[in-house]
Amino acid sequence: MKNEIKSLTGLRGVVALWVTFFHFFSFKNNLIESIIGKGYVAVDIFFVLSAFLLTVSYSEKFKVLNFKGVQTFYKKRVNRIYPVYIISVIVIALFFVEVSKTKFLINAALIQCFFNPNYLLNIVYWSLSTEWICYLIFPFLLCFVVRYKIRGEILIIASLALRFILPYLPDTLHIGSDVPMQIGKSSKYLDIPYGLNSLVRTISSYLLGMGVVTVSAIKIKKDGYFIYIAIILSVLLLYTTRGLFFIPLLSAFIIKILYEGGQSFVKTFLESKAIYMLGNISYSLYIIHYIVRKQYVVLVDIMFLNNLLLISFSLILSYFSYILIERKVKIFKV
Repeated sequence: MKNEIKSLTGLRGVVALWVTFFHFFSFKNNLIESIIGKGYVAVDIFFVLSAFLLTVSYSEKFKVLNFKGVQTFYKKRVNRIYPVYIISVIVIALFFVEVSKTKFLINAALIQCFFNPNYLLNIVYWSLSTEWICYLIFPFLLCFVVRYKIRGEILIIASLALRFILPYLPDTLHIGSDVPMQIGKSSKYLDIPYGLNSLVRTISSYLLGMGVVTVSAIKIKKDGYFIYIAIILSVLLLYTTRGLFFIPLLSAFIIKILYEGGQSFVKTFLESKAIYMLGNISYSLYIIHYIVRKQYVVLVDIMFLNNLLLISFSLILSYFSYILIERKVKIFKV
């Protein structure tokens, strides 16, 4: 794998900020709301990016699986996601929500996706749970793909098939389906953040990220015009409902271009210092912003300004979380 691709780190930052605005704002202006209000799609882009980078990094290493290699992979994944995560779980349990031992353990173990959404301590935890499950199966899935030379096109088709059936799956595919959910079913197309359905959603995005790495039909040209076409098309699709189906696929192409293609205005923007730093703190921001959001703190009477201040506060907290926890705290020595 190449050294860090700063534009992909920057992309992660933009996507995290999109999710943050989605949770904080609801606009009456349809032109703006059609973009901000579709921020849940950004989570799928996170998954695609994660799968892409893991596939690029481990395709050679996981041609043949061995215990030490898989163990090292798991340790790195724990080091990456667990310190900030478990601290946030503890903070919520101590200061913000009354939590039973069962609820705490389910969240601490990152297995929320198997249970009734009532067990979620933070609404964004569903995605961390499903991604953790994908981490567990990833070495074996990638080994299978590499060993049997599964074409990228097949993975993409499988991904689209899973995404197509998502809206038709039962809503009760979780432990505790007999207990009414505290959160109702979203009216937004493919906004599925609970139960085994959310795991299917994540696996679908992972297959996209894995497939686009090797798909032979995509040839990257140095002029980079395709990235502008893909971005414009993605924005236009946000003004549709069913068109959202294709945004994760387009994001996979964009990620591949940023990784393999030449310099472009988009790449330069994503590599800028501010956006790159936003990318570095994006994981902490993803977790922290909704904790801040749920406290309903009123600093000023103007709601729009109040939310901007709370987002700014979330960014500050995320920066310190990145500096003091993400960069410093490692559970395993690797």
